[in-house]
Amino acid sequence: MFKWFLTGEDQPRIKDPARIKTMYRSARFQAVTAMIIGYGMYYVMRMTLGVAKKPMIDAGFTPTQLGAMGAAMMVVIAIGKFANGFIADHCNIKKIVPIGLLGAAVVNTILGFSDAYWVFLVLWAVNGVFQSMGSAPCIVSLSQWFSKSQLATYYGVFSIAHYVGEGATYLGTAMIIVAFGWHAAFFMPGIACIVLAFIMYRFMRDRPETYGLPSANEYEGEVAQEKQEQEVSTKEAQLMVVRNPYVWLLAAAAICLGVSRYSISSWGVVFLQEAKNMDLVTAGSIMSLSPILGGVGSFFSGMISDKVFKSRHSVTTIVFGIVMLLGIIGVCFVPAGQKMLTAACVVVFGFGLGVILCFVGGLLAVDLCPRKATGAAMGVIGLLAYGGAALQDIVNGMLLDSAKVVVDGVTTYHFETIIEFWIGSVILMTLLIVPTLWAKKHKEQEEGQP
Repeated sequence: MFKWFLTGEDQPRIKDPARIKTMYRSARFQAVTAMIIGYGMYYVMRMTLGVAKKPMIDAGFTPTQLGAMGAAMMVVIAIGKFANGFIADHCNIKKIVPIGLLGAAVVNTILGFSDAYWVFLVLWAVNGVFQSMGSAPCIVSLSQWFSKSQLATYYGVFSIAHYVGEGATYLGTAMIIVAFGWHAAFFMPGIACIVLAFIMYRFMRDRPETYGLPSANEYEGEVAQEKQEQEVSTKEAQLMVVRNPYVWLLAAAAICLGVSRYSISSWGVVFLQEAKNMDLVTAGSIMSLSPILGGVGSFFSGMISDKVFKSRHSVTTIVFGIVMLLGIIGVCFVPAGQKMLTAACVVVFGFGLGVILCFVGGLLAVDLCPRKATGAAMGVIGLLAYGGAALQDIVNGMLLDSAKVVVDGVTTYHFETIIEFWIGSVILMTLLIVPTLWAKKHKEQEEGQP
């Protein structure tokens, strides 16, 4: 069974340049489009809980229980992403990513018919198993179909998938809840994603070499890069990732990114409802601006870094870490009732996050590692990033429960401590990026380059 997942054998090389060009164009367009839409729906399958929190609390779930559910999934995703990152370097990506979406869709469909806490806790963790089959394998596929010099640009393009899914969840799920109740928010998108998983399988691709095509570096004329890639085996390349101190430093920054990113995506709607006195649809609509602008930021992140910052990706990351910080401070401290100003701060935060996610979320680490170990680099980053995501769900849930005040039977929540937690995570993330300004020089010295 496991052999079925392995990448195929290299096929005899196609000689016709025109046919190679046509096949490359078609495969790239279909694969990237399938991954953007399909991985976007991964997010719909994981973020419903964040939008449905308030109705679920009203139905009898406690914030601590909801935090435990979210944490259970994030812990499993963290471990799964680490494992799947290393596995994906050896596998046919076409057979991994669609199965992950299918499994997540089935779990969500089942949860749409349950009210039991323990059912949610267990199945939301199972959802994490399938969720971990998405990101790292997709980036491996990108590194297989695009050369090293192209990867930053197309990584940014692919990263809009996060925000396609988040935007659809914030706005679409909120509308489904209002119209049909919170149970429908799980099973209606779940059924749709079962169908989409089979469509995704149809259009994704294995490595170029398995179709008789040259590697992406060779196709783009980057012969020196290709020669360097072939000097090490996949196992050796993966060991280089584990031994690289800058990869682990980036992984530490990814913990903070996981805290800040998922604090807002998982608890932002509740925060706007409770602290800013907004209704569910308004809160969901304002929070949907974050993934929309995040998608814009991700799409242009590679181009911004290459054109404005001369491919100094660490500098780009630090600058937009500050942008992200300004946005989250605004969201937290804008007075209640200032909906337009709150929305503007969400826009600033979302755009900064979109750029940051591309670099801290993997590209900085991938840029420092051989192509054969792309999955391993993503696995290490994912392990700690989702560890941070799990941490925030536990901490935010406990902080919210501890800040609950009941007066004359009316329950209110205070967010002062939670705000410090959110802002502190962004500050620490940005500071941890600073030493990576010297990472490229360290890599060149290791390789014996002048």
